[in-house]
Amino acid sequence: MRVISTSTRCCCSLSSPNQRTRMCSTIFPLEQPALASLATGRRRPPLPLHGPERSARGIRILQCMTIVGLSSQGQMNHAYFTRSKLLPSRKNYEGYIPRTCTIPSFPTPSPSPSILCTNSVLPISASLTSSDAPQRSDEWFALRKDKLTTSSFSTALGFWKGNRRSELWHQKVFEPEADSFDTAAKAAMAWGVNQEADAIEQYKSITGRDVSLLGFAIHAEAKFGWLGASPDGLLGCHPDGGILEVKCPYNKGKPELGLPWQAVPYYYMPQVQGQMEVMDRDWVDLYCWTPNGSTLFRVLRDRDYWGLMLRVLGDFWWGSVVPAREAVSTGREAVARSFEPKPKHELTGFVIGRSRKLAGEARLICRDIGGHVEFFR
Repeated sequence: MRVISTSTRCCCSLSSPNQRTRMCSTIFPLEQPALASLATGRRRPPLPLHGPERSARGIRILQCMTIVGLSSQGQMNHAYFTRSKLLPSRKNYEGYIPRTCTIPSFPTPSPSPSILCTNSVLPISASLTSSDAPQRSDEWFALRKDKLTTSSFSTALGFWKGNRRSELWHQKVFEPEADSFDTAAKAAMAWGVNQEADAIEQYKSITGRDVSLLGFAIHAEAKFGWLGASPDGLLGCHPDGGILEVKCPYNKGKPELGLPWQAVPYYYMPQVQGQMEVMDRDWVDLYCWTPNGSTLFRVLRDRDYWGLMLRVLGDFWWGSVVPAREAVSTGREAVARSFEPKPKHELTGFVIGRSRKLAGEARLICRDIGGHVEFFR
């Protein structure tokens, strides 16, 4: 494995070998100079974006300043956003709108309309809530109650021992999700929430990237409207842009002694692959932060894996959660409990095996130990 020093211009190191390398400064201009390297004090250009110039839906982005032509015949399935009935009436967002991007509404595409995006990102392929709804706030929990969210995918798939799958089912059918966590889980979540802002700043400092924040996203396709995601950030322009997911390990109650991952835990694969599906993006920067250093891994989208995972998630949601809710709504709680899922699905072992393979393929991008940052090709 080749190590690139912190003073090296390493933009090409993160691009797919099958795609043309582009300097990041030409496609993702920062509003301010890139932050200095923690190790050398030198400025570093932002890490490159990953993905094709043109998406399957014909949206092209050049240098983050583009006119996007909309076909008069094509439907804007992923460029306009229906308003979610769950959103508060005072804060309804039909897409992620960056600070400097002006976007018209899209009731019906007219011949050759255009969207001007002068910086940051285009609308993403999801219906979003207000970005100021804090994660794990009452509003955040209310929005998640009627969705199967990516953070719970591994549980719904049956990855964990014990009754975790049944507990998730019970939360979705009977209990408010906010009241369902035990003391240890709450402590771990509190640690992650408290450290997340610092972790994101560290990521920005190391990579030179800007990070766009959001609240809660719902899959843009109506048939998958039961799926939602709350990624920690968006990176770059859609469709070439990616997703940031930050992890701050609690280290069994001793987070101050924790060390960053040497490899990605397989049980995060359902979450990050689900985020890419909901947000319609092709890569995730999975960033592990600890008080003693950090590591950054790049995970690429795998549609075959998603197809396999969707079979199990669909059985959990439509075979267990939805019919149980219908029974509860008519006062038949005993009938509802008959839909409680088994601890494992028949495909759980297969999904775990594929998850281990994907985790092993995640590429180590950089490592920061004691302020010394190394980039890997």
